[in-house]
Amino acid sequence: MSILEKIIDEKYIGKEENPIKIEDILNVAYSQKINKIKNEVLLIIDPQRDFIDSKKGSLAVEGAVNDINNIIHFIYDNLESLSNIYITLDTHYYDSIFFQSFWKNNNDYVSPFTEVTLEKIENKEIIPVVDKDLQIEYVKQLKKQGSKNLTIWPYHCLYATDGWLIEKQLSNILYFFEAVSGVNTQKIIKGTYKFTEMYGAINPEVISDNNYNIEWVKNIANYDKIYVCGEAKDYCVYTTIRQFCEIYKDNKEITKKIYMMMNCSSSIISEENSLNMYNELVEKYSINLINI
Repeated sequence: MSILEKIIDEKYIGKEENPIKIEDILNVAYSQKINKIKNEVLLIIDPQRDFIDSKKGSLAVEGAVNDINNIIHFIYDNLESLSNIYITLDTHYYDSIFFQSFWKNNNDYVSPFTEVTLEKIENKEIIPVVDKDLQIEYVKQLKKQGSKNLTIWPYHCLYATDGWLIEKQLSNILYFFEAVSGVNTQKIIKGTYKFTEMYGAINPEVISDNNYNIEWVKNIANYDKIYVCGEAKDYCVYTTIRQFCEIYKDNKEITKKIYMMMNCSSSIISEENSLNMYNELVEKYSINLINI
């Protein structure tokens, strides 16, 4: 049995059960020695069970199980190259503006995947029920910015629920990485503010008075290569990369260090449309698109 097989069971990727014990993972790790030979970082966007588990995940992305498998192998194959790993965690509360609890259609709460527009509100097709003025102003601001319409998502990644957890086989390799490297992976919480969606890990869709800690963005800019992957390719992954590039728009020496791992991320809507979006980032900021 290989070392990887002792710490990962690919049959359980995306599943609720994890047959491998943490103490077994650590015992294997403590017997390994590695020498860091490169200064590279991996940024994994929202690798959580609600996006991965095709049976119990409330917003499972088709292809996500294969993405996680590829990410696991990438980490294992690059133990000597990766100086650290950053993981973003989509983190919500049930009473948030992008969930049903904020909006009604007549006497019923609106259905998931409904788009909320100013026109629908004005026509009373959709009714704000928590803070009417704030909700209407939010939808107006999205329209003014030219942002995506507000989408009502299924309840997902609610703080401390099973769906909020990092996918369990990926969690195995992260523990292994920490033990053999002697460094702690960095967890980044995003999406806790109830009155705005936060696709990207750097800024919300509508900027508020809340202070968002983006010190980690400065940190990852110091690495020689920045590998990015996770879910979903056309929402949170794309928006995070775009926001990062916008911060460093005048310094392509930094943006060209980004390596988007295309076969370690899947789209909710359209792979073709996603490719077009990323090609625009390539042209504008010189990021790199790779398959591992």
